Amino acid sequence: MGRFLWPVLGKARYWRTIRIGGRAFLLAAAGIVGVVVGGVVTPGTGKILVDTADLQLSAWYAVLTLLQTLICLHGLVFRAAGVPFRETWPLTVPSTLITIVVATAFHDVLSPAGSISMVGALLLILVRNEWVWAVCCGIGLIALATFWLWPMPESSMPDDASIAQGAVVGIVGAVAVRATSWLALRTVELAAANAEIARLTVHQERTRISRELHDRLGHNLVSIMLRTELAERLAEGDRRQSERESRAAHLLARQTLQEMRSIAHGTLVADLDAELAAAIDLLESRGAVCQIRIGEQPEGAAAETLAWVVREAVTNILRHSQPVNCTLELVRIEDRFEFLIGNDGLLSTESVVPGHGLAGIAERVERIGGTYGAESVGDRFLLRVTLPSNSPVPEDVPADE
Repeated sequence: MGRFLWPVLGKARYWRTIRIGGRAFLLAAAGIVGVVVGGVVTPGTGKILVDTADLQLSAWYAVLTLLQTLICLHGLVFRAAGVPFRETWPLTVPSTLITIVVATAFHDVLSPAGSISMVGALLLILVRNEWVWAVCCGIGLIALATFWLWPMPESSMPDDASIAQGAVVGIVGAVAVRATSWLALRTVELAAANAEIARLTVHQERTRISRELHDRLGHNLVSIMLRTELAERLAEGDRRQSERESRAAHLLARQTLQEMRSIAHGTLVADLDAELAAAIDLLESRGAVCQIRIGEQPEGAAAETLAWVVREAVTNILRHSQPVNCTLELVRIEDRFEFLIGNDGLLSTESVVPGHGLAGIAERVERIGGTYGAESVGDRFLLRVTLPSNSPVPEDVPADE
């Protein structure tokens, strides 16, 4: 029985569960102790003292009954910590032994119904909801059967009023034990749920920052790198154009710093028109010829998602290909928008394997109910995205954004 002093959950989890329960555990313990002291200990000890005038015997009765109570409170902590009944049922073994000792030792003075009801209090805590009241009724029937199966001496037999009073106390006590136990269990579950919500919120925020840093800053850093390389090549032949590229890289670096701050504060919103214009400018500065077909544009969540798609798609083009011809199309077909961006000059088909970039696009598109597809034929790569015209606001983005 030693391992049931602190079962598999360990001492640390045992005391952590008590700390989480806090006031609810105190109220539950006070309720259970109050029921036991008021309904079992006080009347039983008083009757033993009056009938036998043995203070030591009365003290033993009180100690054994309070030990039963401690077992009940121990079981309450186990339940709150999530230990199932199949692991906590051995607690009923010492509880039953105490019941047998009390019923045997004090049978000439007291009815064993009070001791039997203590096992019922423990089972009310340990047993799941669908069986709890069946257990309660079963314990009550066992206690009632003892009047016929194990009759008390005639001089100690309680009268009808005492039996009725004991039955009322038993019913009220059972309800009180169950109610206070339920309060403690729900409090611990609520605290655990709040801790999990906090953990998931932190994880979600980290994921958002990671995704936006990858999508936004990755694109900007690639653009800065390309513009500085171009400025370096033009430094001797076309000094004026080289200066323009250098200024553009400098402005983009300042913009990147501002965007990084916006990402940290969760206030960054992508602009579709700006992203389309920046994409065309960047591709053409790389020497690519862009064929553009931009029709009606989406609004709201779909527009912001598509802006991120454009940025990430252009970043992938510049990283993994040397494009000569690029195609950008955005059209509305009935209740959906279709965006297509394609390029030639693909350096390797391995770049088509989903990584952080393509995975990020797929995640953003699917979050608002769209579809995504990517394929390569020879040295040509094609990305196709379909978005519904009435796109819901993504769950991790506040509605007022």
